[in-house]
Parts: sequence; C-alpha cells; structure tokens
Amino acid sequence: MSTTYPTHDSLRIPPKPRLVRAEAASANLPVQLAFSAAAAFGLAWLLSWLMIG
Repeated sequence: MSTTYPTHDSLRIPPKPRLVRAEAASANLPVQLAFSAAAAFGLAWLLSWLMIG
C-alpha cells in the first residue's frame, strides 16, 4: 500500500443505510417508468419503420 492509505481498511467506503436507498429509488420510479416506456415506444416505432418502410 502507499503512504497515503496505510491499510486496505482506509479505502473502504461505508454503505448507505437501506432506508435512504429505498426512498431514493422509490422517488425516481415514476421517472424511470416514463423514460423506459418512451424508449420502448421509440425503439418499437423505429424497428417497425425500418421493417415496413
């Protein structure tokens, strides 16, 4: 190891509490669903346009 980090424990990043992660994920869920729905529709439209057109 280097002189900056004398042990491997110095490099360890503590995990976030589970509640914080769950709240952050649930807050972004509607945005993620809307984005994935728009992306799926766009991809389906593109593929059908390439196959038909």
